[in-house]
Amino acid sequence: MAEWIGVTTARGPAPELRSRTLSAALATRPAGRPTVRPASVAGHAIPDAGGVPDVDQFGDVGDGAEVRRLVEPYRVQVAELDRLLSRLSQPQWLLATGPHRSVRDLMLHLRSNDELIAAAAGLDPSGQGDLPSESDIRLSWRGQAAAILDVVARQGAGVLHRQVRLAGRMGIASPVREALIQRGFETWIHAEDIRATLRLAPQTPSAQQVSDIVNFALRLISAAMESAGRAHPYKAMRVVLTGVGGGTRLVDLSAASPTPGTVVVELSLPAVSFCRLLAGRLIAPSAEVEIDGDSSAANDFLTVAATMGCD
Repeated sequence: MAEWIGVTTARGPAPELRSRTLSAALATRPAGRPTVRPASVAGHAIPDAGGVPDVDQFGDVGDGAEVRRLVEPYRVQVAELDRLLSRLSQPQWLLATGPHRSVRDLMLHLRSNDELIAAAAGLDPSGQGDLPSESDIRLSWRGQAAAILDVVARQGAGVLHRQVRLAGRMGIASPVREALIQRGFETWIHAEDIRATLRLAPQTPSAQQVSDIVNFALRLISAAMESAGRAHPYKAMRVVLTGVGGGTRLVDLSAASPTPGTVVVELSLPAVSFCRLLAGRLIAPSAEVEIDGDSSAANDFLTVAATMGCD
């Protein structure tokens, strides 16, 4: 069993492991700069406190069902985080939270990561300038998130295929549809960081969002294990995720194998705990993780999975 699953705080992986992991994942997708029309975040109205665009106000564009499915979880998480921020006192903005020195630093980090998809959507965040106050930071972050939701919902499937660099120390190129999942994931995780700091109860995303996060990560992990030097050629794992957003997936443990691998191990844990593990927030007790089979392969899988967050 993975020894480090039972801890209550994140244990950062070695920097060189993360660099190798993120640089190789989806290596078959060429990196590139998206071609976008100049626009401005300022051109999109910033909603009143606590408000973000509701996807119901937009008509279906292109593949409307896919757009709605991708936009809605992100919209919900932006609204939830904004509600948390609206209740913070000025001293609470300065509390250490998650891996960041303060809530203020966390939100500047999140806004910076969101700028990647904002640029791919044709928005220009460069004019926001210095943000001296916590209120300015909150409004700037929320306005940018609202603009992203606005553009994607209005332009529909046409924007989803654009390439964008995913957040992370060595971001890789991926379509906007993947980046939207990552944005919702990171927004939820940072809201959880703040809840933990304030000793508030954690919240679980919708089953659809949990499932999307899991599938997003599992699409990357075979190449990530290869890059990290932890691949197991010709081997596969059965991942059994329980609870909200759960299900069973077969995952190859090497991207280099020309044929699907033979299942050598079964890993079982709650789907939400797996999402937290991906973010480096290892709060699940070890009793939640069950390994049946090749423990070396399972531990390598878990070690690489824990490098796939956005901090």
